[in-house]
Amino acid sequence: MGLGDVTRAGVLAAIDECRQLGRESFLRRYGFGRATTYELVLDGHPYDSKAIAGVAHLYSVGDLLSADDFSGGARTVAHRLRALGFTVRDGSDVTDEPRQAAPQILLQPRGGPRDRGPRNFAKSVRQGVQIAEIRYALGEQTDVLTALYPDGVARLWGATPTTQVNNEKVRALRNRRVGDDVLFYAENHFIARARILHLFDSLAVAREVWGTDEDDATWQHIMALGEVEEFPTPIFAAPILRRLSARVPLRSLTLRSAEDYRRVAELLPERRRSALPRPAIPRPAPSPQPTAEDLLRRISSLKTRRGSGHQTPSRHQPLALLWAISRIAAGKPRLAPWSSFRTEVSPLLRAFGLPGSKVTPEDPFWHLQDSGLWEVHGVPSEAGPTPQAGILDTVQPVAGLTHASADMLRNPLTRLEAVVKLCSTHLDDVDQRELLSRVGLAGYASADGTLDGDEDGGRGAADTGRTAGPAERREFTASRLVRNAAIAAQVKELHSHACQICETRLQYKRRPYSEAAHIRGLGSPHDGPDELPNLLCLCPNHHVLFDGLEIYIDVEGIVRRTHEGDSLGRLRRHVDHEIDETYLRYHRTLCELNSLTRK
Repeated sequence: MGLGDVTRAGVLAAIDECRQLGRESFLRRYGFGRATTYELVLDGHPYDSKAIAGVAHLYSVGDLLSADDFSGGARTVAHRLRALGFTVRDGSDVTDEPRQAAPQILLQPRGGPRDRGPRNFAKSVRQGVQIAEIRYALGEQTDVLTALYPDGVARLWGATPTTQVNNEKVRALRNRRVGDDVLFYAENHFIARARILHLFDSLAVAREVWGTDEDDATWQHIMALGEVEEFPTPIFAAPILRRLSARVPLRSLTLRSAEDYRRVAELLPERRRSALPRPAIPRPAPSPQPTAEDLLRRISSLKTRRGSGHQTPSRHQPLALLWAISRIAAGKPRLAPWSSFRTEVSPLLRAFGLPGSKVTPEDPFWHLQDSGLWEVHGVPSEAGPTPQAGILDTVQPVAGLTHASADMLRNPLTRLEAVVKLCSTHLDDVDQRELLSRVGLAGYASADGTLDGDEDGGRGAADTGRTAGPAERREFTASRLVRNAAIAAQVKELHSHACQICETRLQYKRRPYSEAAHIRGLGSPHDGPDELPNLLCLCPNHHVLFDGLEIYIDVEGIVRRTHEGDSLGRLRRHVDHEIDETYLRYHRTLCELNSLTRK
């Protein structure tokens, strides 16, 4: 696997995460340095090309590429990003805070009455377009335009596509950039000037704003413009066009360099200072940091769509969300490509969905966004409000938990509480023990979890036959958690080997015997710490019951049976043995899940 596996959707997801985290945090998280030669530029904002490509590979195929993995160097990265349709700025003078490039000049024919040029100019440039009226067509561009135009009125202009490969218009469309100046041309004069704040392509927006021309084409290559300066006296264009070596009269969209622009500046009116603001860089609107309570509330209120012919809610979204949570528990990327999602989630929907319901993985893949816990990258706005599986197969978007949700679910207690909430609210009619096993959360069946190299929980395969001679042996390689023997010895000595539940002191081979029990297990998916506040001193009987989730310690310190609820007495404490209440809460929640799965 290499750069060839990076998808456009993966790049968009990486860029979004960089925006959410901030540049420095993003680079530190994934181990990259700042770009020194090539920067990806999107919506006027630069991004470090190698870092974006490395994280994009993580979300495209599941493996992070480090800076050392790019065999062809930065140039190969730039080539791949450009092949995916992104703009990459090159040059050895890229600095930590790149200076804004001098504006180029884009010569834009307005078009005559036949092309509806005067009407379109008045409608979308002079008057502007209400963002609210085209919001459904904007898709992912909504937030960008809302940031650029706080008053809700966008000034837009577009260009139709061309079938040529390297004519004047193609070069202009390819090389124009945010920060360039646009000169509008009509009837042999330049009539107005504006600055480009944002560039994007959208058939849906163009058709909504301008309709189509007589060839059924539309102005889909769109510019979002800053303040439009209409010249009180139109400027005769011929001298300017000749000095720019451009065609007279102007027939096509034409781009000239910043140096050429400086050579004709004296022929243009002095620019009003109010029209020269630095293009705004859209950033996510600040929002309160979500909490674990917010996450659990959103899980409870999942908008599960009802299946055709069924009176009970569909299980598709809860099952997909459980699959996503299991990825976090396993240390996998929070986002996954559509192909992986479909392959892994479809069998879950088939096995645990409503009996007789149609398996439609595209539904949770897209509609889980409504929960606020999920995001999708790489679906074009033309796909409509509900993209079908065929479109997803073509564009291969990526989707998964939001950055904030994934971060919260990396906390073992929050993750366990989320699983309990899903099972108790949406999945109470399925074989939950089998479901958890299928998604890789079988470790929740005991307080100890699944230990490394212990896939069958320490139990061999059942064999009802009888054999003569010594038992069969088999070789295997495994890694084991290394427990701190000194801490285990410390908790036993503090309690003089007396069980903290029943006070029993055992003797074995003429020595006192007790066991150090972890409250939040060391195995997966608990990942508990090996420290004194996470240990109890128990006899073998109560150790088995505690690990088997048959007993728990309530908020008052009373030991209770999980299923009957009756008391076994108060847990005995020691002044030098402080137990972390968070670990006890984790174990209680685990017992709650165990009660659900035994129904």
